[in-house]
Amino acid sequence: MHFVIVGSGAVGGYFGARLAQSGQEVSFIARGEHLSVMQQQGLVIESLNGDFVVKSITAVEHSAQLAIADVILLAVKSFQLIDAIKLIEPVIRSTTRIIPLLNGVNAAQLLIDNGIGSQQVYGGLAKIISQLKSPGVIAHTGAEPHITLGLLPQNDTVTARHNEQQRMEDIVQCFKQAKVSVGVAKDINLALWRKFIFVAAWGALASCLRLPVGQLRQGEQRDKLLAIINEYATIAQYLGVAITDALILQTVKFIDALPAQSETSMQRDLENGLQSEFDTLVAYPYQLAMQHQLTTPVLKQCYQQLTSKNYNK
Repeated sequence: MHFVIVGSGAVGGYFGARLAQSGQEVSFIARGEHLSVMQQQGLVIESLNGDFVVKSITAVEHSAQLAIADVILLAVKSFQLIDAIKLIEPVIRSTTRIIPLLNGVNAAQLLIDNGIGSQQVYGGLAKIISQLKSPGVIAHTGAEPHITLGLLPQNDTVTARHNEQQRMEDIVQCFKQAKVSVGVAKDINLALWRKFIFVAAWGALASCLRLPVGQLRQGEQRDKLLAIINEYATIAQYLGVAITDALILQTVKFIDALPAQSETSMQRDLENGLQSEFDTLVAYPYQLAMQHQLTTPVLKQCYQQLTSKNYNK
């Protein structure tokens, strides 16, 4: 298969490099100094599972330079999604399947709303703690890297689901050959919300308090952490997502297992004065809570503080 990776940073770069290392045909779309270094020296992965270098890779700035894609992994920030849709148009055909690996719960629907055929979009999420350490270098620092895929409800006929399940299994096998943990969710919406609660609740509080996860797990900060996790879960439950107490406990255990100095990408972006995923991870759930009159005091505090002019002082 020909995999095209759009967003070749901490997430896309890592999983794309693993696929390339295993012998898959992989093309990376990147820009700036990161692109230049990749073209000249390849891509360096510093990983808890072992460091490696992919020396000979295809890295471009525009997809028009590439062959038609079998699979497109979208690993951009949520605010870059619309631009990414325009970027991938030249390599899409009816046989192309697109997997968004964004932080959020509505990326697949946004793809469909912006003209991508519903049968071409799979639900997807990635679990990994990593960062773009420097141009051409990605550091995997926490969590076992994992990809979850799932069919959207739009593939609702028996024939459509059977055909797409076969196609998805081919993609799963590619990840397995690359020694990447991968699974297929029966309910991808539930899987997306489970990750969203983890990433968004932690990210909102960490960004608000400007603390690494180790300090969030202590004292009164832990009370706030548990509260905001439950607030995000309440929003999901109101929308009909089957978030149980057991799933909430799993989220807490996962956060407890993270390296103490772990920070979220939104937290780092805000602290560096960069555009962040605030709208997707904080504003969107807060608006849902207000719309449905749900009580979410810690989320409200985070939303108000992160929108105030005092944040960057």
